[in-house]
Amino acid sequence: MSMNVVHSGDTFQIYSDALKTYDKLPLGSYEVNFHKMMGFFLKSHSDLEINESKIYGQIDEKVEKVLKGFSFVNRNFGIILSGRKGIGKSLFARQLSIRAKDYNLPLIIVPCYFPGIADFLSSIDQEVIVLFDEFEKTFADKDDFSPQEEMLSLFDGIDSGKKLFVITCNEVSKLNSYLINRPGRFHYHFTLSNPTASEIEEYMTDKLQPQYHHYIKKLIGFSMTADLTYDILRAIAFELNMGYSFEETLADLNISKETNPKYNIRAVFEDGSVREVFSQYMQTHGKDRIYLWFNSKTGTSNDTIRLDFNPTEIIYDFDNGRLYLDPALVGSYVDDDYFYMDKPEDVAKYEYLKNLKLVDIQFTRIVEDPSMRKFAL
Repeated sequence: MSMNVVHSGDTFQIYSDALKTYDKLPLGSYEVNFHKMMGFFLKSHSDLEINESKIYGQIDEKVEKVLKGFSFVNRNFGIILSGRKGIGKSLFARQLSIRAKDYNLPLIIVPCYFPGIADFLSSIDQEVIVLFDEFEKTFADKDDFSPQEEMLSLFDGIDSGKKLFVITCNEVSKLNSYLINRPGRFHYHFTLSNPTASEIEEYMTDKLQPQYHHYIKKLIGFSMTADLTYDILRAIAFELNMGYSFEETLADLNISKETNPKYNIRAVFEDGSVREVFSQYMQTHGKDRIYLWFNSKTGTSNDTIRLDFNPTEIIYDFDNGRLYLDPALVGSYVDDDYFYMDKPEDVAKYEYLKNLKLVDIQFTRIVEDPSMRKFAL
């Protein structure tokens, strides 16, 4: 049986022939660990994988941009991936680690903060990816010191080796101010947002059985009022494919239903007249019909028509980028209490309005806070 002798300083350690030494980390995935007796060490970690056969949105494009940028510099390079939970940050990081194998870049995962971790990472003298998931939590500021500040010199690139640092975070406000707006430390900051209408259409077309494709426009209409992630879309597709209705799916799923946005609603009738409702709060996932009085520009009560509809029927017009309802799904009512029914002219007007056909009804969401607007990745 052979042995291996490791000499460090004035110490000689004896190991079996199972010991292997390398001048570089082999291509693979590792996790940083710490033991009070052993100090820092890397432990093998299973490679990050993606179970989806297709990646949606612009993740592939941005991953290639990151790797291209990293290959062009001769120092450390960092990116920040921010956005709500379930929005795709982990998917981005996984795809980046997979593509990085083509560049012979090992992946080092940092699960939490240990005092001295910056010096340990700095000692790794080769090109690697270093991933900090939910950095604002795992490296949260303490009462007497800031773990994030301890990492600044490492991120600056004042060390040996060249590393690609990847930070994911749910709350940008909890990141150290010296990390934001500092492209010398973190060159890119990708803010991942909700899927766009076209991305939802592509995803649901792929995931839904053909007999349920008619729900796609309704779902896109719903996305105009609620924050939908790919994680939520996956769950919705799962329920619809089991045969449950759109309304039941939204009611039963573990997704936020508190969004209650305001809309301006514009109704156009066959005679060209327009009646509107302004700043109407409305939940598009509700099962109950909504009853609203639409006033004409005259402002008189005997020119008002009540319309009723199910908000879950609102759909999105891809070509024109608008929310609308099929007029055939809208009920109409004119109150005869607003007319003098003993006067022929009032009776005639009442009958006219009662039979007046709706030809178009559109909904425009009122975005009061600019931070609510959607931006593509």
